[in-house]
Amino acid sequence: MFPWNNKIPFKGSNSADFFKNMNPSEVENYIQHVMKSVFGGDFSQNFPFQGDLMNSKQKNEPHEIFETSDFIYVKIPVKEELLSSVKIQHTANQLIIDNYPEEGKQKKIMLPSPVKRKGTRAKYKNKLLEIRFLRNEDHHLSEISIAQYDK
Repeated sequence: MFPWNNKIPFKGSNSADFFKNMNPSEVENYIQHVMKSVFGGDFSQNFPFQGDLMNSKQKNEPHEIFETSDFIYVKIPVKEELLSSVKIQHTANQLIIDNYPEEGKQKKIMLPSPVKRKGTRAKYKNKLLEIRFLRNEDHHLSEISIAQYDK
């Protein structure tokens, strides 16, 4: 069994104090370092959830995400002159906007839960682009057996 009481990888330090004095960007850097050491340099290409782990509001992003039981709404301020060149695409986990926030740029926004491939709607009103996704609840359950080991 795994030695849960051992403070690996924080051997020799009080782990509570270690995390207490750490700011969010240091935690993000530590997680990125561990992921790279375990999965290799370009580990993000192998995962469906790509991008920063920090919340968009923490990074002062202009978009808003609102979630209901059936839908996910994303509101993004878009200049009217840019609207004709903006192209919207999405995967089950990510919204991709080409030519935003300016021509030739691309913005990727992580969605809080999986969405369906069809049924997405977008409308523009009062300088806001509102995109509505249909949530895709994954009800597939997998049973996991528990192996017992003798001491």
